[in-house]
Amino acid sequence: MRGLSPLSPHSSRMPGVKIIRGMIIVSLLLVTACASKAPAADSGPRTFKLGLIPGAQEFVDFVMEKYGMLEQVGLKAEKVKSLSPANLHLMVAERQVDIGFGGFTTMATARAEGKDIIVIYGVFSPVNMVFVSKNSPIRSLKDLRGRKLGVFGGPGSTTFTFLFVLGRKWNGIDLAKDSMLISAPGPALIELLAKGDIDAALLGTTETIQMAAQDRFRVLVDLSEEYKARTGGHAPAHVTVVTNETFAKGHGDVVRDYLKAYKAATQYVHAHPEVWDEYADTIMMKDPKERALLAAKMGPNIVESWDDGQIAIQNEYLKLVHDMPGENVLKTIPADLIRSNYNPQ
Repeated sequence: MRGLSPLSPHSSRMPGVKIIRGMIIVSLLLVTACASKAPAADSGPRTFKLGLIPGAQEFVDFVMEKYGMLEQVGLKAEKVKSLSPANLHLMVAERQVDIGFGGFTTMATARAEGKDIIVIYGVFSPVNMVFVSKNSPIRSLKDLRGRKLGVFGGPGSTTFTFLFVLGRKWNGIDLAKDSMLISAPGPALIELLAKGDIDAALLGTTETIQMAAQDRFRVLVDLSEEYKARTGGHAPAHVTVVTNETFAKGHGDVVRDYLKAYKAATQYVHAHPEVWDEYADTIMMKDPKERALLAAKMGPNIVESWDDGQIAIQNEYLKLVHDMPGENVLKTIPADLIRSNYNPQ
């Protein structure tokens, strides 16, 4: 036995060597397995480009950022802000942003024109109102025939399309042809209306809240309330969460988790009404009446769910837009525009 090498297969030490080697191999396999199962958070949050514009949708994003809803689902948004809805819509259509907020009918038009845009959730039904001076003889939309109507987003905007449907379907007036449209920013329209240079003004969300609270003018029509009164149901979302099919197919987890965070934000708003005052501070809204009306009007107009019922409301509205004559209409109702398969579970 003395003549045998220490590494000889006949050595009494060999079984121990085999055991040690085996333990090393098993340890390496366990380390590899653990590394493959490491949570995504270890490599940092998943990033995506989020398109934003001023307005109602900015409120939800404010809540999501302030209270860390995106962080909780492992996401980080690289925000791309635009002052113009038209510019943001173009960025969504051209895939310059991954997820964004888009006007519903504008997104439908883009889809009908071949863009791979999809609508994955609703944000708000219109908070917007049309105002006239308190001593105006105008009592309904049909009275705007031959009058000057100021429009904050221009005749191609999603909000004007909503008003156009109300006028054509239930008031017998084609506002695009029968009225003289004046396009200008909200603050400018307020001054024009005060001076009598225009007869009525369709204002944006913030200006609507301010003018209604200040009681400076008379409300001619509240868009959502008019729609609900005419249909006996809920108003459709005119601002929606959108993405493109290419991004959604390749990053379905990001899309679902974004909607999960969005849903958490809307639930938080209902449980913590103080967030309205916090948001009001960010838009320099100091008047107590304006703050109260901000919550009273915007809160009920938040789209709570994206189920079959809400999607049916959206589709019925698209049919109304499609049936309208003129240039400001949807020529074709696009297939597969609205998706619910990314809803958070």
